Amino acid sequence: MIESDVVVIGAGVMGAATARELVGTGASVTLLEQFRVGHHRGSSHGRSRIFRLSYPDPMYVAMAQESLALWCRAEEQTGATLLTVTGGLDAGEGIEANAEALRQCGVDFRMIRGGEAADHWPQVNLRDHSTVLFQYDAGIIHAERAVETFVASAVEGGAKLYEETRVDGMEQDENGVVVSAGGHAFRAAVAVVTAGAWSRPLLARAGIELDVVPTRETVAYFSLHEPSPPTLVEWGAPAVYALPSPGHGIKAGEHVAGPAADPELDGEVDQGAVERLSFWVRDRFPSANPFPIDAETCLYTNTHDQHFVLERHGNIVVGSPCSGHGFKFAPLIGRRLAALAAG
Repeated sequence: MIESDVVVIGAGVMGAATARELVGTGASVTLLEQFRVGHHRGSSHGRSRIFRLSYPDPMYVAMAQESLALWCRAEEQTGATLLTVTGGLDAGEGIEANAEALRQCGVDFRMIRGGEAADHWPQVNLRDHSTVLFQYDAGIIHAERAVETFVASAVEGGAKLYEETRVDGMEQDENGVVVSAGGHAFRAAVAVVTAGAWSRPLLARAGIELDVVPTRETVAYFSLHEPSPPTLVEWGAPAVYALPSPGHGIKAGEHVAGPAADPELDGEVDQGAVERLSFWVRDRFPSANPFPIDAETCLYTNTHDQHFVLERHGNIVVGSPCSGHGFKFAPLIGRRLAALAAG
């Protein structure tokens, strides 16, 4: 029996951030990963993710403000560059609500005419939008680097990492939780499940229902040799987004547009999505090569309202099926999950 204070199941960005936060409190931590850290089968791989404060809900704006401070603190503590600020543009449906939420939280932004955006950012064409929102603090999180940094920080703080250790069972008793994985039994006072698309069946074994639907989303990469543009979210049905991708140019995707998926199966790129993204990039980024240099998939784990799930059931903490927009909040979610684990 391998014992610790907390077992964290899943070493993507949320599990890594949680383990890092827990060891900082002095807890002994076991971190289990069914594949290898940095694998491409889940939700945390890839070079970049959008960081933005622009949301239509003041709650998320405030969370993003807190997360920004925590990303900066993590950079200071680790010496790694995790966040690059580029500024961010929002266009399309409902940006007035984003502006109001930013205003309520005291966040600096400005509204500009779409035709004037090219004067500031010649890489981006938004002339067909009467007004766009620009927020200064947006940018990109260096995703794979963030996961590696958080895992390394947790291990340096004393966490025990077990890779290629798949969880087969999880049972609560009066002393805590016993997790069966990789031929071992791990006992802890608390288990934190940050297993993404694998969370629902895993939690079901412990009698916990998690109402989520995994989907497989396609993203594509396009060459752009001009200076990196600001991030762009064009709100609609679905929303389409683009962000700088170091070494590629830009990364583009549709938000919550992919089919329901079984995470146990290898994913296939949706060529229809790639074609739609190519047309969109041709329109929005005229100097980019509209023929993608690469495409890949990632898994979203979606709640019905796209809100997060951070809750405790007995000695099991359920951690953040984030509906495709959670990466930017990782250090804050890690802190909240660690607090839940501490009771």
